[in-house]
Amino acid sequence: MSNAPPYQNPIEDLGRTAARFSKQLLVKHARIPGVRILVRHDRCNGCGSCVRKGFCRVGAISVVDRKAKVDEKTCRGCTRCTHLCPKDALAMEIRPPAPVRLALKRLDQGLTGVLGDRR
Repeated sequence: MSNAPPYQNPIEDLGRTAARFSKQLLVKHARIPGVRILVRHDRCNGCGSCVRKGFCRVGAISVVDRKAKVDEKTCRGCTRCTHLCPKDALAMEIRPPAPVRLALKRLDQGLTGVLGDRR
């Protein structure tokens, strides 16, 4: 038996590092299309829990004039904040991405034309 250290394949190490780095980039920069966070101003009392407790992992929430404000450019749409707000003041709005909306609009117009001809 040899006391030599076990062989570590440098390619495997590189792959693991790349996967970990990719996940970090994805969490930081990926955006869920069509998801938007809205602040329900009637429910928000400006307590600041969303900022202090770090509900948003990318820092998209701030408190301005005693109301929560979501920066749409920074927000990634993970909806984590909507589940953690004690006043339920953050809500999720889902909108289909633009290509889907356009396809649905064309489909609706096509169906309206076909069904309109039968009347």
